[in-house]
Amino acid sequence: MRRIIVSLLPLLVAAPLAAQTMVGIRAGLNRSTVSAEGDLTQDARMGMIVGVDAALPLANSVELRVGGAYAQKGSGASETGIGSISLQMDYFQLSALARMGTPRDGGGPSVGVLFGPWAAFNLSCNASANLDLGEFGSVNESASCEDPDPTAMDFGVAVGAGAELAVSESLRLGLDLVYSMGFANIAQDEPDSGKHRTLTIQAGVVIPLGG
Repeated sequence: MRRIIVSLLPLLVAAPLAAQTMVGIRAGLNRSTVSAEGDLTQDARMGMIVGVDAALPLANSVELRVGGAYAQKGSGASETGIGSISLQMDYFQLSALARMGTPRDGGGPSVGVLFGPWAAFNLSCNASANLDLGEFGSVNESASCEDPDPTAMDFGVAVGAGAELAVSESLRLGLDLVYSMGFANIAQDEPDSGKHRTLTIQAGVVIPLGG
């Protein structure tokens, strides 16, 4: 995984120089949960994702979309009559997704599928609890994650689909739906802490560069 991260950095620098590079500026919503066993009803965290990517042509209708984004993830749990707890984790995420789709010729739409790896670096982690413990009182607290500490880096794979529509020769609109699976536990040295599961819907503009 470290090799993947290192290889992404020069691609991000070199991408704007490549012929027929497509640069995307995208924003959207993350619906994030954590894969963990338990009796509590899990609540998804709705967060945002904002990023920039560059799609490099590899072959006919195949390209490599390399990008970086700020992504909000996390989860929560609730129990009737007791209360709820929530976890908010923010990341800087790098991805290298292969896109296989229909040609962008003419003014018609181009549709395609996405698949590839990603790596995310934890920027912040906060936990909150709103509990009614009956005769023991109530708990309403929010604090940064400390024990256990959050895992500094997450990684995984993503799969999805998207469409682009030309507005002009120099501007396209894009819409993507992507599902991401994290492979790292969200807490260090806690094998039962769960892994991120995130459904992302994002829209943005795609600008062709080069010829």
